[in-house]
Amino acid sequence: MTDYGVLADRLSSSVRAGSSARKRLARNGIDPAAFYESVKTNVEEEVGKANEELRKRGLSTIERIFIPGFLGRLSLTFGTALLCSVELNESKGRVRAMIFGPPNRCEISRKDYFVNPEAAHLRGSPIGETKKVTFGYSPDRIAVEIVSALMMGEFA
Repeated sequence: MTDYGVLADRLSSSVRAGSSARKRLARNGIDPAAFYESVKTNVEEEVGKANEELRKRGLSTIERIFIPGFLGRLSLTFGTALLCSVELNESKGRVRAMIFGPPNRCEISRKDYFVNPEAAHLRGSPIGETKKVTFGYSPDRIAVEIVSALMMGEFA
C-alpha cells in the first residue's frame, strides 16, 4: 500500500526547493521562465527564416510539433529523421536542447545553455555521456544555434 501523504510531502518539499532556486535566480535579475519564453519566440523566428531558404532550394522544412504530455517543451522536426527538443529546467537554471535521430530516435547531440553561471551545478556527467555547456548566451543566439544545429544534425 502506498502512503500518499508521504509522497505529497516529498512533492511539496521539491516544489519549495524549485521555488527557492527560482528566487535565487530572480535575485540575480533573471527570470528563467521569461528567458525560456524569449528563446522559444526567437526559435520560431529563426525557423521562419530557415524555412524560407529551405523552400527556395526545394528541401524539407522545419516544423514545430505539439506532443501531448510535453507541455512547456518546444519540439521541432526536420524532415522525417530529426527531432529537436528544447526544454527549461528552472531548478538548475538551464535551457537544454537535444537532437534525436535514426536509427531508433537515439540522442545524437545535446547542449545546455545556463541562464546564469552561478545557477549551474556542474557535476561530472555520467560515463559515456557527452555534453556541451554554454554560459551567457542571449536568447537570439541560442535560437540561431538550435536551428542551425537541427539542420546540421548536431551541435557544433
